[in-house]
Amino acid sequence: MHVAKQAQIPAGEVLRCDDPRWRRVYDIICEKSFQTGDFILSSRVRSKFLFQLRQTTMLAEGATLIAEIVLEYMKRHDIHCIGGLVQGAVPIGQSVLMLGSAEQYPIHHFFVRKEPKNHGACELIDGYPMDDSEVLIVDDVATKGGSINTAIENLLKEHPSCVVKRALVIVDRQEGAAEALLAKRNVQLVSLFKKSDFPIPT
Repeated sequence: MHVAKQAQIPAGEVLRCDDPRWRRVYDIICEKSFQTGDFILSSRVRSKFLFQLRQTTMLAEGATLIAEIVLEYMKRHDIHCIGGLVQGAVPIGQSVLMLGSAEQYPIHHFFVRKEPKNHGACELIDGYPMDDSEVLIVDDVATKGGSINTAIENLLKEHPSCVVKRALVIVDRQEGAAEALLAKRNVQLVSLFKKSDFPIPT
């Protein structure tokens, strides 16, 4: 663990950019996940660039590094529960869950659906939210903040005593998510990377 660096990280940051893990994850994203072209995002916005981040979060090296970074963030804030909306949150949360177990830092993990299943037990949430405790909401990328807001809203429908103060994403596209979540939910959005870190086409 990078204990010396942890002490120097400001509260609103996930990892210092001079940490070698920051650079390595950045390189993986550039190689595997960052695309340019003409795309329609889940927010229905048209974009000249795309972060296909599951190509990073489901790659062994990417998953391992991201799990280390997110787990360190959770330890700094004494958080033991992680979850978010399918599909982006699932590989992140699962990797953190496994690493937490290996390091004897117990983690509860869950994922949230947009709508309840229409068969079986008709679950809206799978896994183990922690009632009366702080929950870290995660996603791979944030644009307008809609997916994170849906995750929080549906979580609190079934677990109203959960406390959500923070959401963490791998990449913030800097298109209003941080401002919207703070205004609507009083939730601070933090990210490992921002759009401005990448060579975005004009």
